[in-house]
Amino acid sequence: MSSEQKVDIKVMVTSDRLKASVVLVQNQNGVDLTFENVMNKLKENKIVFGIDEEAIKRLIENSVFGTPVVVAQGKPPGKPVDGKLIYHFDIKREIRPKELPDGRVDYKDLGIVQNVRKDDILVTMIDPVDGEDGRDVFGGVIRGQKGRKLNLPRGKNTYIDADGHTLKAACDGQVCIIEGKVTVLNTLEISSDIDNSTGNINFVGNVHIKGSVLSGFKVVAEGNIEVDGIVEAAEIEAKGNVVLHKGITGMGKGKVVAGKSVFAKFIENATVVAGEDVQAEAIVHSDVKCGNKLILVGRKASIVGGSCKVGREIEAKVIGSYLSTTTEIEVGVDPLMVERYREIKKEISELRENMKKCDQGIEVLKRIEAAGLLTDEKREMLQKFTRSKIMASERLKALQSEYEEIEKRLEERNEGIIKVQDTLYPGVKITIGNVCKLIKEPVKYCKIYREDADIKIAPYA
Repeated sequence: MSSEQKVDIKVMVTSDRLKASVVLVQNQNGVDLTFENVMNKLKENKIVFGIDEEAIKRLIENSVFGTPVVVAQGKPPGKPVDGKLIYHFDIKREIRPKELPDGRVDYKDLGIVQNVRKDDILVTMIDPVDGEDGRDVFGGVIRGQKGRKLNLPRGKNTYIDADGHTLKAACDGQVCIIEGKVTVLNTLEISSDIDNSTGNINFVGNVHIKGSVLSGFKVVAEGNIEVDGIVEAAEIEAKGNVVLHKGITGMGKGKVVAGKSVFAKFIENATVVAGEDVQAEAIVHSDVKCGNKLILVGRKASIVGGSCKVGREIEAKVIGSYLSTTTEIEVGVDPLMVERYREIKKEISELRENMKKCDQGIEVLKRIEAAGLLTDEKREMLQKFTRSKIMASERLKALQSEYEEIEKRLEERNEGIIKVQDTLYPGVKITIGNVCKLIKEPVKYCKIYREDADIKIAPYA
C-alpha cells in the first residue's frame, strides 16, 4: 500500500512561479508517502497558493516516481485592454468622382469636404483597462500589465474639452487628418487666375482657385487644392487631394504633387505624383506616379505615351495607341516608396562619410591635446566635431531603421494588376515587380497580372 512506501519528496517550481510540482524518489530512509507529509513539504518550500489537494491524493493512491506531478497552480495576470480613440467623422472615405450615364464625369460631386461646426465632437478617447493582478504559488502578487493609453490627436483649430476625453473643433471648417493629427482647416478662395496679380500661393488650409494657374507660378497648401480653370506649366502641391476641373497642360514643366489623390479632366505633358490614387479621363505623354490606383474614366479613359508607375492597380479603356506610341506601365511597387528608399540610401552614405571626417578631425585634435598644445580655437573645433558626430550617429540610426522597414516592404510587394476595358496597343512596355513584357500585338478586353516570374494576359472579367 502507498502509505507504507518510503520516499524522498522533492518540490520543483517553474521559472514564472505559476506551477509547483512534486517528484517522488524511492528511498528506504525517506518519509512515508502521506497527504500530510506532501503538504508539509510544500509548506517547507513556502508553497501556499493554488494547491490542488485532489492531485496530491491521486499521487498518493497511484504513485508516480521520477516524474514531476503538478500539485499547485498560480493565477496568471489578466490581459490588459488598450485604450482606443473613437473618430466621429469618416477617416477612410473613398473619394471618387461620379461618372454620369453619358460617360462624362461630374467633378463637382466629389464629396471631398467633411464639414464640422465649432464645438462639434471630433474624437472621443476611451481609457485603457489594466490587466487583473495574478498570484504565484508562493502567494506573491503578479502585477497585471498596464493597458496602453492613446492620446487625443490634437491638431490645428481643435481643443480638448474639460473632461479630458473629448477633442472638439475650435472653428467651422473641414476636418481631416494631417500627419496623424486631427485638424480643422479653413479654405482660401481665389476668384481670379494665379498670375502676377496674386503671385505664388502658400496656405495652411484648403485652396480653391476659380480661375486658372498660369505658367511659372506655384500653389502650395496643407489641405486640398481645387482649380476650376486650366493648370499650365505651373506647380501644384497639396498634402491632401488635388482636383483639376479642366486638367493640366504642363508643356513638359507642369507638376502636380498630392499627399493623397489627384483628380483631373486630363493630364498632358506633365508630372503627377500622388500618395494614394490618380483619376483622369486622359493621360497624354506624362510621367505619373501614385501609391495605390490609377483609374481612367469617361469616354476616352486612355493612357498614351509617357510613363505610369503605380503601387497597386491601373484601370483604363485604352493604353497606348494604334501608332505604337512608346508607353511605359509599371505596377506592383509603390514608386514613392522606391524614391524614398533611394534618398535614404544616399543620405546614409553621406552621413557615414561625414562621420569618417569627424573621426579624423577628432583624432588629430586629440593628439594635439595630449601634447598640451590645444588652443581655445582648436578646443572649440574639437567640440564641434564631437557634436557633429553625435548628431550624425543619431540620424544614421533613425535612417537605418526606416531603410530596413522600406526594404522589407519592397520585398513583400510584387503584386499588381492592369485592367484594359478596350484595347492594349503594341509599343506598351509593362513591368510588374521586376518582370517586364513588351506588347507586340493589339490585345482587347484584358487584364494583366504577374504569376511567379511571368506576366500573364487573361480576358477582362
